[in-house]
Amino acid sequence: MKYYYLTDESEKSLAPFFSQRVLSAGLAGVAIAGAFLILFWPRQPLSDILVTGKEPAVFFLVCAVTQIVHAYINLGCGAGDMVRKGYPMINYTSDHPTYERQIDFYRYGLIEFLLHTLALLLPFLPLIALAAFISVISWTTFLMALTILYSASLLCRLSGFMVYLFWGRSSTLRYFTARAMMLFFVFITILFAPSVNPLYLLYLLNQGAGGTGHPFAIYMTVVMAAVVLLIWANSALVRRHMNKSEVRENIS
Repeated sequence: MKYYYLTDESEKSLAPFFSQRVLSAGLAGVAIAGAFLILFWPRQPLSDILVTGKEPAVFFLVCAVTQIVHAYINLGCGAGDMVRKGYPMINYTSDHPTYERQIDFYRYGLIEFLLHTLALLLPFLPLIALAAFISVISWTTFLMALTILYSASLLCRLSGFMVYLFWGRSSTLRYFTARAMMLFFVFITILFAPSVNPLYLLYLLNQGAGGTGHPFAIYMTVVMAAVVLLIWANSALVRRHMNKSEVRENIS
């Protein structure tokens, strides 16, 4: 099995790991998170913070920005935006079948998504670790925050891929539907289901409350159930596309 997503930058691959578009998006995200870290850096010594017992919210702010940016990049990778040329709805009419749609999802696409979501998170780690140090965050809370960031972004990537499988890369409906799904999960759920909202849970972790009781357990249960469901749905959709391709090849 050749893992084309490592090197192939053609339109046959949704989001090659080392393509200029993916790397540029990742570096831009790190720059945004870094700007927030500098902007909200506490103007007092760490000793004074420990004495007052009032931890700054810089950890939450950096994690929140990272979550939004990282989830959006992964959404674009899953939905096929990273291979587009120019503005998403202009100068793009081709919709070539990709490796992710032509190879069994469990043997190719799922491996790609799991690894690439993690790889895109790694450049943010120094900023998050520094913010955790400034905000006097424990290692347990730090690891919980990373788990939230990864799981939420993976869910967004799987959602984007499912939308791509339904409508392809050249559909305007696909473009807006994918972003509406992310908007609903990352932002709107805080209004009626805060226990499954990643930003709300990151805020609780900064306040020292997310790791106690059930908030983290509830979030992980719901999100991982959604991830498993999306994996199954995407696998079924990829298999359907593969069967259609086989039928067309047999007819021709």
